[in-house]
Amino acid sequence: MEKALGSRYRLGDQLGTGAMGRVFAGSDEQGRAYAFKVLRDELVEDPELVARFLQERSILVGLRHPNLVGVHDLVVEGETVAIVMDLVGGGDLRARLTVEKSLLPAEVARIGAGVAAALAAVHQAGVVHRDVKPENVLMDGTVPRLTDFGISRLATATDLGRRSLLVGTPQYLAPELGKGLEATPASDLYSLGILLYELCCGVTPFAGQSTFAVIRMHESALPGRPAGVPDQLWDVLSWLMAKRPSDRPDSAQQVATILDGLVLELMKEPLVLPLTTPPPPVPLNETGLGTQTVFGTAPPPPRRPVAPTTSPNTMPTGGTMPKRRRRGRIVLALFVVLALLAGGWFAFRPSQTSSAEPGRTVAPATSAAAEVAPVSDSPSVTTTAKPSVMPDVVGKKLADAQDALPGIQVTTVDKIDATAADGTVIEQDPAAGAAIGGTVKLTVAHQAQLVYLDSVHPASGEWNNNVQNTTIAGKNYLHALGRSVDYGTDTQGVEYNVAKGFRRFTATAGIDDNAGDSSLKMQLEIFADGREVFNKPVSYGTPVPVDLDISGVLRLRIQWEAVSGNRSASGNYSFLVLGTAELLGLPGEVPTSTTTTG
Repeated sequence: MEKALGSRYRLGDQLGTGAMGRVFAGSDEQGRAYAFKVLRDELVEDPELVARFLQERSILVGLRHPNLVGVHDLVVEGETVAIVMDLVGGGDLRARLTVEKSLLPAEVARIGAGVAAALAAVHQAGVVHRDVKPENVLMDGTVPRLTDFGISRLATATDLGRRSLLVGTPQYLAPELGKGLEATPASDLYSLGILLYELCCGVTPFAGQSTFAVIRMHESALPGRPAGVPDQLWDVLSWLMAKRPSDRPDSAQQVATILDGLVLELMKEPLVLPLTTPPPPVPLNETGLGTQTVFGTAPPPPRRPVAPTTSPNTMPTGGTMPKRRRRGRIVLALFVVLALLAGGWFAFRPSQTSSAEPGRTVAPATSAAAEVAPVSDSPSVTTTAKPSVMPDVVGKKLADAQDALPGIQVTTVDKIDATAADGTVIEQDPAAGAAIGGTVKLTVAHQAQLVYLDSVHPASGEWNNNVQNTTIAGKNYLHALGRSVDYGTDTQGVEYNVAKGFRRFTATAGIDDNAGDSSLKMQLEIFADGREVFNKPVSYGTPVPVDLDISGVLRLRIQWEAVSGNRSASGNYSFLVLGTAELLGLPGEVPTSTTTTG
C-alpha cells in the first residue's frame, strides 16, 4: 500500500533495512521511480553526527561519477528525513555469489577494475569508503557500481553505527583499522583485495573464525592461496592485501588500470573450484614467506603499464556543533545526509529496457575522475512543464535530450554505432510528434572498443599459426584466423571465453583463394553459450559476412565440418578462414589492453 511522503512523492514497498534506516521503492508525481532511504531517528538527533555532515557536505553532495548513483532530492516531513535516489535494476555481488559460488578470473578482474575506478573517484574527492564488500557492489547489467560511500563514515560518528560496522564487516577489515588507526584510501584497497579473493573462490580468507579472531588474523597471518587462482591475478590480490598500508598500490586508479589490462589475459582461465572453507592462513613469521616483520612485505607490483597517479588528499576533520533544537538539527543534517548517501541505494528490480539491446540508466566508464558540481546552501527543485508530445531529440547529446523531456521517465539503451557522434541519441520511442506515455526510450550511440579475435587465446581448440592475412574472392583481409580443411574434415571447433564483455562479433568467412580444392564447401556454425546463432554454408569464391549480437555471452564457439568437395584433392592445402574477425564492445565493459598470453 502506498504512503505519501511530502507533497511530491509516494512510498511503496519496503526494499530493505539496515543500521542507517529503511529503504523503500516509490515514485514522484510524474510517475518516475526512485528509491527512498528513510533515516533512523537516532541518527538525525545526534549533534556529533550533524557536525560531521556539515564538514563534508560540500564535497560529497557534488561528487559525480558514472559508477555512483545519483541523489535527486531530500524530504523533511515532521520528524521524518528521507533521501531520494536513483532506483537501478540489478542485484548485488552477494546475491550473485550465492548463485554462482565463484566467478571466472576474467570476470573477477573486470569487476575489480570497475570497483577500483569508483574508489579512485571517491578517493580523489578526499573521501574514504570504509566498507567495501559484496553487498555494496551492485551490477547494473554488466557494469559494477559501488554504493554507500560515506555511509560508514556517517556510522562511525555514532555508537549505533560503530557497533553495526564491527559486526557486519570484520571479514573485509584492513589490519590498521583493527588496531584503531584512521582509515585511509589504502584501507579501501585492502578491502578490495579481500572482495576479489572472495569472488575468486567463494569465501573470504579468514572465514569461519569469530569476529575478534578474524581481526587478529588480518593483523598476523597471510591469506592462503586457493588452488587455481592464476599467477597474474594472485599477484594483484597479494599486493592489495599487504599488511602494511604503504606496501599496497599507490592508488585505486593504478589498480583499475592493471586489472583492466588483465581481463583478456585471463579469458582462457577456468573457474576456480568454489570453496566452503578457505585454505589455511599462513603465519607471518613462518619461513619461506620472504618476511619476518609483523606487517609482512608486499609482493612486487605486477608488471603492467601504469599512468602516474597522485595520492588523494585527506579529508579535513575536527569541529563540533553545539546542541540546538531538534528541528534545527534535522534541517542541518538534511544537506549532509544527501552528501554522505550520494553512493545511494541500488534497489532490486527488473530492468525496464528493451531485451533487444541491453540497457542501463548510466553509461559505463573507466575514468576515475570525479566532477564536483557547485553546491548551493539549500536544495532547490526547478519545475518545468511536462511536454504532451514527443520532441525530436535524435542527434542531440543525451543530457540535452533529457533536458528536453522534463517530468518524463527516460530509459536509455546503449548501442554501438560508428556513424554517429559518441553519446548522441540515434533513435527515440515514441517518434517525434507522437503523444508521450509513461516512459520514453532513447537509444544512444557509442563508439565501439575493438579487440581482434586473433589476439585472444582460445579456451579450447586452435587455429593454424601460418594464417595472418587472407584473400577471399580477390579481397585481402588482415587479422585472419584459419584452419586447414578438406573433403573429409569432421566437426572441429574453437571456443572462447568472452566473459560477457562484448556486444558484437564480426568477420568475413570464406575459403582462401589459394585453396587446393575449389569445389570445397564447408558448413560454418557459431554458438553463444550453447545456443546456435549462425549456421551457413561457406563455398570457394563466396565471402560470407558474419555480424552477431553477443551481448551477455560468456562462451563463444566457432565450429565447422565439410559438406562436399573433391575427394581426390584431399591432402591439398585449403583453408577455411575468418577475415578481420573482431570483438566489439562498449568502453567500461571490455578491457582497454589487447595484450594476451599465448
